[in-house]
Amino acid sequence: MSQLVPSRYHALDSLRASMMFLGIVLHAMAAYAYTSPWLIRPLVQTHAFDPPILFIHSFRMPVFYAMAGFLTALLLERYGWRRAIVNRFWRIAVPFALSCLLLVPLMFFLAAVTKVDAARAWTYIVSGRFLGHVHPIHLWFLEYLLFLYAVAAVLVVLTSLLPEKIRRAGLALFRYVLQAPWAPLPMAVLTYLALLKMPFASLQDPPSFVLTPHILFAYAIPFFFGWLLYQARDLMDVLDRRAWLYALLGTALCAAYIALVLWIPRGPESFHLFRVVLALAMWCLIFGITGLFLRYFSSHNPLWRYLCDSSYFIYLAHLPVILMLQLATFHVALPAVIMAPFVLVVTIAVLLPVYAFAVRPTFLGALLNGRRYPAAIRPAALAAT
Repeated sequence: MSQLVPSRYHALDSLRASMMFLGIVLHAMAAYAYTSPWLIRPLVQTHAFDPPILFIHSFRMPVFYAMAGFLTALLLERYGWRRAIVNRFWRIAVPFALSCLLLVPLMFFLAAVTKVDAARAWTYIVSGRFLGHVHPIHLWFLEYLLFLYAVAAVLVVLTSLLPEKIRRAGLALFRYVLQAPWAPLPMAVLTYLALLKMPFASLQDPPSFVLTPHILFAYAIPFFFGWLLYQARDLMDVLDRRAWLYALLGTALCAAYIALVLWIPRGPESFHLFRVVLALAMWCLIFGITGLFLRYFSSHNPLWRYLCDSSYFIYLAHLPVILMLQLATFHVALPAVIMAPFVLVVTIAVLLPVYAFAVRPTFLGALLNGRRYPAAIRPAALAAT
């Protein structure tokens, strides 16, 4: 008997959007951190952001990909292959292509302005010379998501050729693991294997538009975990019940990981230790944070719904705004711990009205949110109260 599928998983929508907003926080700090690669190096930098950057980076994208896998499986079951492919084309492939065409040259231009005058920076872009160094920057997650959709399509076809008994046994094994208290452990083993290929004890960002197999494998693990979680969605209350246990354990492990990375020299002895601790921390946090959202954000909230809708556009557009603010304040001699929150707040304050009036009610809103909404900063449900 098929399970009843809710019209919307509010908790998981909120979780996915929260990971996008957390990415903006991460980038605002990275813009003023010594150890993070960045397009514009400001005059003021700090090491104070190293621990929170390591903490956020340890779970943010894995959680996002787990939610993407879950919601993709839901989409496929609800709409079938044809509508699912059309949906992902317009919601993921087209925004990725447009963002690459519009935002990547803009960001490279802004970075070039810090090294040469604006006229030469413009020539650098329009001549195409920047293409020799071109990089997806923060847009890489869409490219890898598209590859994972393709992998998922192949795997769905291949698994459909297996006997029903084998498919049921595989899902039964996943359900058994999910219900065990040690459920994060086997997932952490897979992630540990993926981390062995990383140059540092952290999830590596892609170095270019060219697909990097070990990075794809690292994010395929949470993506297909989310896919299988959808097949066993009746067991999501297990994550709810153990939410605080996993979250606290994951936080403690992540604190240990950060301490190891910052204070223990890298070497053959620490190579495996760093990666084991990170893999365990990551999966405890994935389980714990997902469980906390299931516990506390499962009901509809108009403000959260609005922020969920806006998160996609704001994440795509935030990095050029951060870079422009860095340029505008380049010679401001305030400490980095003041500049980063300032840039973060101004970025959100700029992009929310842009979303409300120039995106939400237009074809861009239909592209990113699936439909157009009336132009308003506040959700209509809130305005009526």
